[in-house]
Order: sequence, then structure tokens, then C-alpha cells
Amino acid sequence: MRIHLLAIAALAFAAPAGAEVLEISWGRAAPAAEVASMHGLAVAEFGGTDGARLAAEIERRLAEARDARGRPYYELFALNASGAVGNVEAVIEGNASVNVEERRTQQRRRYCKDSDKPRTDCDNKDKNERQVTCRTRIVSLAGDMRIARESDGRVIYRRSVPKHEEATWCPGDAAPGSSEEAVDRLIAAAAGDYASDLRPHWQRGQIRVLESRKGLSDEQGEGFKAALRATKSSGEAACRIFEQLVLEAPAQRSLMFNTALCAEMRGDYGAALAGFRAMGGDAQAAAAAERVRATLEAIAAEEERG
Repeated sequence: MRIHLLAIAALAFAAPAGAEVLEISWGRAAPAAEVASMHGLAVAEFGGTDGARLAAEIERRLAEARDARGRPYYELFALNASGAVGNVEAVIEGNASVNVEERRTQQRRRYCKDSDKPRTDCDNKDKNERQVTCRTRIVSLAGDMRIARESDGRVIYRRSVPKHEEATWCPGDAAPGSSEEAVDRLIAAAAGDYASDLRPHWQRGQIRVLESRKGLSDEQGEGFKAALRATKSSGEAACRIFEQLVLEAPAQRSLMFNTALCAEMRGDYGAALAGFRAMGGDAQAAAAAERVRATLEAIAAEEERG
């Protein structure tokens, strides 16, 4: 099965500069499969003191979601807009409230002995331990979201995502950022968790080929080295050499892996999966096979969705 993956910009694996790599596209289906099978969603008003902020961040992240071809994954509608009629398949609702707690705590810290001030800019041998009064701030977010199908009201997704951030600072320490900045981070983290459940994940990155020539003749080894050099300028040229060599040495580990990787590079995921699985219990091949299996699952989900 082939699919042409366009506009997938994220690089998930950064290989060392100059390494022998192939450019690969792969993906993973959205965990919330029933929601992800839909096209039109509406975000309702969220309850709670910070519900509006969470709803806005979730809506923004869903608007950024893309399918394998780089197209917007969802159509998002205002709940009561005229365009929503007949187009909204499910409604997103939720709540979010933030609590900020600050308290004084007693801690033992090491400071410079020759100063009454809380200095720490001296050698450790010139410090002693003192009990000091510090401040601790705990910012907590209680977030809950559910998605109900518009046709019958059935809840098809529900998740609570509690988040918290704790900071303690003592005399001589730099104070942390404001509590509002902490709230922004928690809202962003919660929205990221929700959006990750609802959208597919497509990536493009560099996967390193195997370089061992063990088991090859001298002549085959020279050809293999030529293929490695070719990866730096043309993955297709490198793959042509690997695929010629594997005909002569079909059980050689590097050639088996690299030719399967070549199939994955071209989007021939069925051949890639068969190639990696043919390597049996090889751990590196098993990890690659799982990546390809997940990609095939994501492709099938998008094809079924239409």
C-alpha cells in the first residue's frame, strides 16, 4: 500500500551530521478512533474559572491538526452558527479550574559563613547550613473534557487531565515566573494531551541505515561502501545499490534492514513491513516493523474516514 505524504514538516529523529540516513515518513493514528473518524466538530463553552482558556487552546490545536496529505483534519464550527447545522458530528464540552496556593516552608540551605546575607557565591568549604524561611507555590489545574455525538448525544470520549506545577524559592534564589505564566503552561500541557488523543500524528525524519559489512565479500563490501556514500546525496541511488547487493547476499543483516528501509522511504509500507519481519527476532528490525505497522494503521484509518 502506498500513500504520498505531503507537507509533513516535523523531524522526529535528528541523525548526526553526515550520518548515513534515509528520509522516511511515518505516522500514528489518533488514539480516540471514533472521534477521529469524524470531520466536523464544535467546541462548546467550557465551565470553570479557566474553562474559556482551555477551550480556546484546544480549539487552536485542533485547527492545526493535519492529515497525511497536509490538509486540515477537522472542520471546526461555532456551536450555534448557521454553518454548524448538518456539519457538526460531535460537540466538545469541558471544565477547567485553576487553584494557586502559596505557603511558607522551613528548609535547611548552605550559605557563605562570613556573611549575614544569604550569599552562595563562595566555595562550598566556606559555607555552613542554616535554617531559612522559604516560599512554596503550587499551581493546580483540574481539567475535564468530554465529546458527545451530535446524532444521539452518546459520549464517545471523556478524559480528566489534572496538572500541577510546584516551585520553591529561598533567600538568595531567583524567584520563579508569575503564577499566570505557570497557569499558561498547565493549560497548554492539558490542551496538548487532549489534542494528541484526537488527531493523527505524521512525521518525517531521518533514519540511519545499518553499516556493518559482516558476511559480505570484498567486492560486495566495496559496493556496500558506495551505497553508504550515496546516502549523503541520493537515497534512491543508495537504495538501487542495496537492492542489487541483497540479491547476492539475501540473508546479510544490513542489506535486509536497509532494503526494507528503502521500501519504507518510497511509501511501499507493505513491502517494508514484510522486509523487517523477515529478520525474525532482530530488535532493531522489530522496532522498525512496529513503526511501519502503526503507519499502515494510520493510513487505513484515513482512507476509511474519506
